[in-house]
Amino acid sequence: MSVEQRVREHFHADARRFDAIYEDDKTAFARWVDDVWRGVVRRRFELTLDLLAPISGKTVLDVGCGSGRYCIAYAQRGAARVVGVDFATAMIELAIEHSSRYGVADRCEFRAGLFPDAVPDGSFDASSAMGFFDYVEDPAPVIARMRGMTRSTMIMSFPKSREWRAPIRRLRFLASGCPLFLYSEARVKAILSKAGVSAFDWIELDRDYVVAAHL
Repeated sequence: MSVEQRVREHFHADARRFDAIYEDDKTAFARWVDDVWRGVVRRRFELTLDLLAPISGKTVLDVGCGSGRYCIAYAQRGAARVVGVDFATAMIELAIEHSSRYGVADRCEFRAGLFPDAVPDGSFDASSAMGFFDYVEDPAPVIARMRGMTRSTMIMSFPKSREWRAPIRRLRFLASGCPLFLYSEARVKAILSKAGVSAFDWIELDRDYVVAAHL
């Protein structure tokens, strides 16, 4: 079974639990677990919105959109069109459900499949891939394709290989059968260079490196 198939199966089964990280209505214990182990998920969400502001009237591509939380936030802040792509069907189903619930379905389009195959053409003002390269074996071609489709800004995250939670994450994902890829600073910068990305801001956010590339 390929890396993509294993990741797809994992997130298809885990979609609702992962999506719950973004919800405020949870038990005190669940909130503590999310703050300690997954707090970066919400912090990088807020950071991305800040880095892309103002987004009103823009078109945005979100690669590895999951349950569509970024896409919905982009639309709520005035984006004219948002396209999200994810290879877990259950995630896309949640994204469609959420976009209707929040009243932005007319500006959000969700596609189930691999990137770039699921988005064969198009041009966007901005693009994002947050919490996505954790599960991608070879990020450079993906980033190069994103760069080719983006006119202005790309926001991407890469999980650190040397961080106190990294060994536990490795074991947890090994036990679940889902591939996990962690990165050193040098490796991320080599990947960016290979993908043709040379101008960027480098941000260390908890367990992640966040890259804001300027095109």
